[in-house]
Amino acid sequence: MIAIRNLVSTPSRRLLSAVVAVALVAAVTLFVHHRLTALPDDAVLRFGDEVVTETEFQEHVDTLHALYGITQPKKEGDKNDFQRDVAKSLAVGLILDRAAKKNDIVISDKSARDTLASMLKQQMGPDPRDAFEKLLTEFGVSEADILEEIKRQQAIGRLFQKVTEAAVDAVKPEDAQKRYDADPAAFGVPEKRRIANIVVRTRKEARQVLSAVKKGEAFGELVGKYSLDDATRDKGGVLGTVSAGQLDEKYAAAAFDAKKGVPFGPVQTVYGWNVGIVQRVVPARERPYDEVREEALETVRSERAMKEWRAWLTRQIKDADVEYADAYLPENPDEPPQDAMTSRPLP
Repeated sequence: MIAIRNLVSTPSRRLLSAVVAVALVAAVTLFVHHRLTALPDDAVLRFGDEVVTETEFQEHVDTLHALYGITQPKKEGDKNDFQRDVAKSLAVGLILDRAAKKNDIVISDKSARDTLASMLKQQMGPDPRDAFEKLLTEFGVSEADILEEIKRQQAIGRLFQKVTEAAVDAVKPEDAQKRYDADPAAFGVPEKRRIANIVVRTRKEARQVLSAVKKGEAFGELVGKYSLDDATRDKGGVLGTVSAGQLDEKYAAAAFDAKKGVPFGPVQTVYGWNVGIVQRVVPARERPYDEVREEALETVRSERAMKEWRAWLTRQIKDADVEYADAYLPENPDEPPQDAMTSRPLP
C-alpha cells in the first residue's frame, strides 16, 4: 500500500511518509477520564504529572504536517474538530508510551537508525544522505524527530505483540473454516482497476486537464506536461491495478463509478487535485476455502488480536489520568472510535 501512496504523493512527502510508517498499530481506541480540576492557562491536556502546552501542541501539528501531510483546516468549525482529534491522539500516544515502558520495551538507537537507513535506501537509492537532509530542512523537522517516531512506532508494535500473543496462539485451524463459512465473500478477490492519474495543485488546473482529455489529447502526454508526481510521470501516470480499498475514499468512489476509457474528476485528495482514467477492469471473483485457508487463519488471528488489544487498552486508558482543556476536549471523550486501528487512505 505504501507503494501506491508513493505514486500519487509528491516525492518529498512520499519519502517522509514512508520513513515513519514502520508500524500500523499507533492509531487506536481511546477512552478518556476527564477531571474538573484546573489546568494551567496554556495547557492543552494533562496526563498524570505531564502537561502538554499549546506551544507543544502546535509543534506536534507541524510535525504531523511534515511527516504525514496532515494539514490543519482553515474553517473554524473544522479547525476545532481537528484540534480536539489531535489532542486525543496525543493522549493516546502518552498512554501507550507509558505502557511500553512499564512492559520494559526499549528500542535501541541502532534499531531505529538501521530502520531509517533501510527506508532511505529503499526510497532514494544507495547514497541518499544529501537528498534526505534537504528534505528535513524543507519540512522543518530533524533526523532526531524521525528517529524518535520510528522508536515509538516500533515500541508500540512490540507492545501489541506482547499483549495479543496468547490470544493469537489460541487460534485453531477449525476457527478459520468457521470464519470462512460465516462470510465467504470477505475472502473473494474484489474488483480491481488499472488507473492512470494526473495530480495538479489547483482545481482550475484539474479542470483544464480534464477538458483537454475530453477533447482528445493523449492522457500520457498530459501526464508528462502537468502531473506533479514524478514517480508516475514516466509511466503515463499509471498507479497500478488497485482495489477501491487501496484508494482515498472520494477518489475510489469516482474511479470505480467511471466507465473504462472515460476520464473522471477533478477529485481532491490530500496530495492535490486529480484527474484519472480507467484503463482496464478486472472483475471480482469468489475463492474456495482451500485457496484461502491460510488467509482465513490469519484473519481470525488478527481479529482475535484486535479484540484482546481493545480490551487491554480500554483497561489501561480507563485507569489513565488524562484531563483536557475545554477547547481541546473531544466530543464523547469516554467513547472509543468505531475502528480500533486506522491507516491513511490512498492515493
